[in-house]
Amino acid sequence: MKFHLLMHLDGGNRGCEAITKATAVLLKEPAANIIAYTKNKVLDTFLGIGNLCSLVQMRLTFLQKVCRKLRFYFAKNIEDHKRLYFHYHYLPYMKKIRRNDMYLSTGGDMMCYVDNEVIYSNNYLHKKGVKTILWGCSMGKENLTPAKLDTLKKFSAIYARESLSYNFFKEIGLEKVFLLPDPAFVLEPHPCELPSVFNDGDVVGINVSNYILKDEKLDSNEANQVLRLISHIIDNTPYRILLIPHVFWNTQDDRIVSKKIKSKYTANPRVSILSSENLNYCEIRYVISKCRFFIGARTHSVISAYSTLVPTIALGYSIKSRGIAKDVGLPENLVIDFRDDLNDSVLLNAFLYLENNEDQIRLILAQKIPPYVKQLENFDFKKMM
Repeated sequence: MKFHLLMHLDGGNRGCEAITKATAVLLKEPAANIIAYTKNKVLDTFLGIGNLCSLVQMRLTFLQKVCRKLRFYFAKNIEDHKRLYFHYHYLPYMKKIRRNDMYLSTGGDMMCYVDNEVIYSNNYLHKKGVKTILWGCSMGKENLTPAKLDTLKKFSAIYARESLSYNFFKEIGLEKVFLLPDPAFVLEPHPCELPSVFNDGDVVGINVSNYILKDEKLDSNEANQVLRLISHIIDNTPYRILLIPHVFWNTQDDRIVSKKIKSKYTANPRVSILSSENLNYCEIRYVISKCRFFIGARTHSVISAYSTLVPTIALGYSIKSRGIAKDVGLPENLVIDFRDDLNDSVLLNAFLYLENNEDQIRLILAQKIPPYVKQLENFDFKKMM
């Protein structure tokens, strides 16, 4: 039996790296039996994913590229575009998956967005008789569509990574639904050279993305909240600030907004940016573990902070953030959903709460995280087979 991670994408999103590495660790299978389909094999090899999995480079031939462009030109609507993308990018590889193999649909929150290749891949493999697992997922009522409901019923099993999604799946009548923490919690930080900012005192780590700031111009209320927090830290505390990019894809590059923020404080040496594109996920986790506080937009950056007992504010944009924080015992005001119409002090107030209740929050994490991670360590993949 081989395990296929068709939705791995690539480690340009360090969250994708984390899920794939952690899944391989939990599977306890030889790398030859775990197939991770990647759009950037060179990067994934650099990140060490190839040590745990067999990497398959996903690429189009010249003829496929020509046919795709022609068909895209004549596509009638966005649904046609998505089906064509699936047809050319995924179907050739899915045809090679055997009936006695297993497909693990990773990606965590891919079911939180529009109808996509998760649906097409599951429907195709279900019809082929392949066992399919929706692995480490989150999803809420606001994300449900008829196509998603139909495909959810076809999965052999669904593993929700937090209780809010688990309860939602049960409420809509799905069977074979299980609750298990995000696999990335099982990973350990890997020591690396720390940036010099840690030599000068306590550090507040901040991860931001264009998702939560709405744009890259820093004109939104959300961006103003982040800037207001940074100015407060500079003016009222001795802390240093380290901006920590976590995703480097073209349309989602955290470095862009991080550099925009840094440009507001060019003359201030207390604000710096981590060169995290040179680090793998577990090395970034090590850096985060050395921060006194952390504020994170990317779910797997927040998981790194939780798992290393760092008091954290999650800048959530879906059910996953609220669900994971709830399950590790943290109060609701440490999850800020920037989709809501928030007053301009909510982030600053959350940080003041974090600072004033630091010891209590560390104690909660110290009590909750070890047994929480133990659920993953005790998980037996054989019961899925």
